[in-house]
Amino acid sequence: MYNLPETPVDSNEPYEKLRNAIAAAQAQGDLKTTVSLLKKLGQAYLNAGDAPQALTEFNEAIKLVSDREDSKESFAQLLGFRGLALKLIGNYSLAMHAFRKSNTLAREIKHPALDCDSLIYIASLHSEMGKVDEALATLNEAIELASKHHDRVRKMRVYGLLGDSFVKKIETSRALENYQRACEFAQDLGNQAAECSFITKLGNAHLLERNTERAIEKYERALTLASALDDFNAEINILGGLFRAHALAGDPYPAQVYGEQAIHLAAQVGHSEAEIANIQSLAAYLLEQTLVDASLPLLERGIQVARQQTNLGALMELLNLQGQAYSIQEKYEEALASWNAAITLASNLQDESFMALMYGRLAAVFAEKGELEKSTDCAEKALTLAGILEDVKLAAQQQILLAFNFNDLGQPEQAIQFCKDAIASFESLGDDEMAAQAQAMLADLNP
Repeated sequence: MYNLPETPVDSNEPYEKLRNAIAAAQAQGDLKTTVSLLKKLGQAYLNAGDAPQALTEFNEAIKLVSDREDSKESFAQLLGFRGLALKLIGNYSLAMHAFRKSNTLAREIKHPALDCDSLIYIASLHSEMGKVDEALATLNEAIELASKHHDRVRKMRVYGLLGDSFVKKIETSRALENYQRACEFAQDLGNQAAECSFITKLGNAHLLERNTERAIEKYERALTLASALDDFNAEINILGGLFRAHALAGDPYPAQVYGEQAIHLAAQVGHSEAEIANIQSLAAYLLEQTLVDASLPLLERGIQVARQQTNLGALMELLNLQGQAYSIQEKYEEALASWNAAITLASNLQDESFMALMYGRLAAVFAEKGELEKSTDCAEKALTLAGILEDVKLAAQQQILLAFNFNDLGQPEQAIQFCKDAIASFESLGDDEMAAQAQAMLADLNP
């Protein structure tokens, strides 16, 4: 009853036309039309992503109906919309209050559809707040209500959400069971878009179980549906799933093909965020496969798009991957340039974890080039940040590198101390192999 459509409205929504109609209805004292138009205007803003303005319109409508006995259904519905706007703004506390109040009213007027919708959004909010058990309890309440009133549409939605919740609990068998039920309702209702979504989620759940054969089977079925529906966003998502499934199955050629198809389609429809994300995933996979030449053009394209979109977080990650690619090719100057650019971004974003990672990479490259003082400086910066972040693994890596550097620089006392520190760190991590290597180095330093 107050669902947010999955497809945003046209950005050229005639807001002014709606405002003029509202003014005319108010002038005529037509309360019902005024409320209906305010709700429509609020929905238009909500669908366009302007939650604060949507909230303003819903609040105006709520003022008109909140104390009227004959408008409780409208009041309950508007409270739901108010909750959606508050949720998008990030005010979960007030959003929960709005949904609960909507639910109370829905029960008071015996409106099962509104009752179920409010339960669905209460559960959704619980889930986003990390309260998965509370979400499940609320969804079970919703499924009982939908079943009692033979509401197949809402049963479909609730089973889908139950599947999502069980995925979060990593109970994949129960997630699969609920997604399958949701899929069956979608088929019965002739809702191919929903069917496509649930089949994709079945594929995702099978992939979590590392059952790549079943995952690929589901993704291929979903891709057929998405193509028939011309649902490009769904196609991009499914192609990404096929990439991940084939990569996990150890099939590099189809993995690369599907990854490239996802990137091409995302670029074709102007979905920059999806294009960047798929470039990042495929490039990282290609580097794992040592297919460096194939990764670099992708990374250049990703960096270009990320800069155009001012997506600094993605740009930082792509520069890191580019640096890794150049490092594998032993093009150290290019690698250093990429990683220094990434450090600048990480510093601007105050991402200490990423800065530590980059300083560690710089330290290793400088050591490879024989520039031990620069390597030591970067390793010490990485070690300091690792201490702040309590990242023992990164600390251990820098400690052993510093032990080598100081030994080569003719400073054995410092080399011995860092070697001892590295041994302690590796032992705390349970990394017996590296601890043994560090012990062997210490023995060489103390003949």
